[in-house]
Amino acid sequence: MKKLSVPILEVSNLIKKTKKADIERLTLNIPKGDTVAVLYKNEENISLLTEILSGKTKPEKGKIFFKGDDVTGVKNSFGVVYDTPVLSKNRTVSECASAPIVKRGLARSMACVLVSKEAKVFGLEEYIDSKIGSLPNAIAARAEVFAAYMCSHELIAINEPFCTVGEEERKAEIKLLLDLKNSSKLSLLVFTKDIETALQFGDYVMAVNEKTESAGIIACDKGKKEKTMQKVKELYDTV
Repeated sequence: MKKLSVPILEVSNLIKKTKKADIERLTLNIPKGDTVAVLYKNEENISLLTEILSGKTKPEKGKIFFKGDDVTGVKNSFGVVYDTPVLSKNRTVSECASAPIVKRGLARSMACVLVSKEAKVFGLEEYIDSKIGSLPNAIAARAEVFAAYMCSHELIAINEPFCTVGEEERKAEIKLLLDLKNSSKLSLLVFTKDIETALQFGDYVMAVNEKTESAGIIACDKGKKEKTMQKVKELYDTV
């Protein structure tokens, strides 16, 4: 089994309850440069969890550490992509991607230069001055990931990746993201209800129950896909 490296993200004993959601004692680690795909069944809990990871909502208990620093309740410590679009349709790709680094103190002019340069990595250079609302669905979804990438080139958390686009476009967008991940030190935390998606992304696949407590984690052997699939299915069935 693959040995876990030092985690870039640590979520420790996270607890948060609302009228719609109930996260109870969630603990997970994301190894640097790897992807952990979390299989879940409770959508409300994962929506709440992405808000907590983004810093928009604070947990009642528990801590979030990014590169060893406590970032619990701190906004935009790393990129978070929701299962529904959040970028303003009336803003350009450049404006949306620049926003997080401008908030951290970089001059807007310098941020725009940096964004234009990085846009090539995502194949977005021709759309950089286009408004989000004018883009095809797949490109708009890619822009959401790009804006998250500009928060941190080291970690992105994604809820149901590219679920708003068609199947063929989705495959292409996933491939682009995985190619970026494999060519860099980018770590990914992917939340999904789909086992195929989990296996496509994951170096590790973790299953959580209705209260988002861990039911176990499996290291993925890409050379033994069928065997890994069976193990993951068995794990998921226990949730």
